[in-house]
Amino acid sequence: MNPFRRLIPSAILLFCIFCIGTAGYVLIEDHWTFMEAAYMSVVTIFTVGFKEVRPLSPPGQLFTMAIIITGVGTAVYAGGKAVELIVEGELAGYQKRKRMEKKIRELKDHFIICGFGRVGHQVAETFQSSGIPYVVIDDKKESSDELEKIGAPGITGDATSDSILSYAGIGEAKGLVACADSDVVNVFVTLSARALNPDLFIVARAGIKDTEKKLMMAGANRVISPYFISGIRMAALATRPVTSDFLDIVTHGGNLDFKLFEITIPQNSRFVNKTIEESNIRNTSGIAILAIRKADGSFDLQPKATSKIDTNDVMVLIGTQEQFEQLEKMM
Repeated sequence: MNPFRRLIPSAILLFCIFCIGTAGYVLIEDHWTFMEAAYMSVVTIFTVGFKEVRPLSPPGQLFTMAIIITGVGTAVYAGGKAVELIVEGELAGYQKRKRMEKKIRELKDHFIICGFGRVGHQVAETFQSSGIPYVVIDDKKESSDELEKIGAPGITGDATSDSILSYAGIGEAKGLVACADSDVVNVFVTLSARALNPDLFIVARAGIKDTEKKLMMAGANRVISPYFISGIRMAALATRPVTSDFLDIVTHGGNLDFKLFEITIPQNSRFVNKTIEESNIRNTSGIAILAIRKADGSFDLQPKATSKIDTNDVMVLIGTQEQFEQLEKMM
């Protein structure tokens, strides 16, 4: 809420006293102009110590005492409220919220993280390190304070609410990560998000295996079970530690300059209907093609020089950020 709303009642009361005072001086005192009456009302209410515009009659003096008692008390009350806003930091907090709202409104092709628990923290950290725009929705006020320290936008509220999701810019979002600690919440978030944006890419967290099917039915594109993934990773680390370390470094960036990327081939791309050899991607950009997912969902896991590139193919690449940006320019 705008903190200035707390000043509205006292401001209205002051205005009413000013109007009553102005009208009273015009009616009580003979030959007083409107400007003289208004001036007298102001100097009386705020007790600035100026003398009367004209000598007051006894009824005028009684009326002035009434204006002083009511007007000064109201003015002091209004001033106290204003000081209270400053001391409590509500004005500064309001300005921060307005800047955050502006930042959220300007987001395009961003991701919405619903839930800021252990999983949500890791997702946000990955997005932050990769420079991916995102906004977090969580019902804990502490989460917004934590996000504010790193300059990331956060919304305190219920992620299942349509109004909160709309406020987070779900219509302009690229994807949503439903990673609340509760499977029930994640199902409702997925349902709401899919209804608001049918084209949204949704990744949802499932605490138990039975929830995976429900999340897919609710509209999730991908469902991840942290416990299932953790088990696979631990087994891989135990049996293939070097391979797992390499994949972990590439996937998360690590201390290396190269990492994994993916890019979709648009219809008007210069690479459409060309082979990998004809596209000359590796020689011109330096980036390597690891795999290609075709439009029908099948994968070419070992692309050859003769492999053909079609519209809406998704290429899995490995290289540096500069090489990937060079490829984007070539598209």
